[in-house]
Formats: sequence, structure tokens, C-alpha cells
Amino acid sequence: MIIECMIFLAGVLPMGADETKIIEQYMSCDDYVPKSMQQHAELYVQHFDKENIDTAVRIGWCESRGKVDAYRSDNGDTGLMQFVSWTWNWVAEKYELPEWDTWVVTRYGEPYTGKTSKTDIGFSFDRVQYTPYYNVMFASILAEDIYGKTQWRDWSSSEWCWENEKEWRDKWLSEKY
Repeated sequence: MIIECMIFLAGVLPMGADETKIIEQYMSCDDYVPKSMQQHAELYVQHFDKENIDTAVRIGWCESRGKVDAYRSDNGDTGLMQFVSWTWNWVAEKYELPEWDTWVVTRYGEPYTGKTSKTDIGFSFDRVQYTPYYNVMFASILAEDIYGKTQWRDWSSSEWCWENEKEWRDKWLSEKY
């Protein structure tokens, strides 16, 4: 149900979808996806293969509770999916993406392409590892491209939290995130 809710919340609905079922599904999403992760639905749907969205959302919640500015001082884990600088830079170099601590311009959360606009609404200037777009993208590259869709080893330290979906659900419901 996590996958269905994330797809729904991202606004990707099948053609001819029954409106009654859509409303029922939306009402039940709060029971399956933490509110703090719902705001990132579009990014998870955009970057992860459908069969990996479920695990990626659980990992994201376990690692950061959905906070884009999450930071662990003991090892420097940063952002929504909690990357460390050396892993980030390894992926960045391999895929020619912005390196750790690079400042990037986004507009409405997406990388700014430089197209002209008559308004300055929606712009942000942030360190790349704190942008949800890049953080989720890097996680999908790492899990799906580099590790071949079979391993989530960079997040094994939080596996106790995300591995079992029922236990994970009980945990976030009790924490009210």
C-alpha cells in the first residue's frame, strides 16, 4: 500500500481512475505513509523503480524522519536519505553530478535549468546534499544502478528500523511523524 499511496500522492494516476476509489485511497494513505514522507512522494516516484519505492520510503523515514536538513554529528550523515560525504562524492564523480557542499539553485525543489522566468518565486540556493531532489536521486542511483537493485547496504545500520514493514509502521505510528 505504500507504493500505491506514494504514486497517488505524487499525482500519477492511471487514466480513467474511479474517483470514489481515489478518495478512499487518499484517506487511507495517512495509515500507510508517514506525513513527513508524503511531501516527498513525487521525488520517490520520479527516481525509484516502482518495486523499490516501498523500501526507499521506509529507509528515508528511518534515517531522517523525513527531515531534509537532518544531520548526524558523529559521522556527518546528511539529508533526507542520510549520505556521508565520501559516498556522495563517489556517486557524484561516477555520474557527473554536483559534489558534496556544492551550492545549487533549485526552483520549486527541482534543479534550475536556467530558463527565463518573469518571477523569482520558488527559487532556493542550498548545499546539494540538503536538497531532497538530489538526496533521493543519489539514493536511487546508489541502490538501483550501482548495487543492481538488490542491496541497500549503505543503509544497513538502520535496517533494524526499515526491514520489517509491520514493525516500521508500528514505530512511525507510535512516534507520530
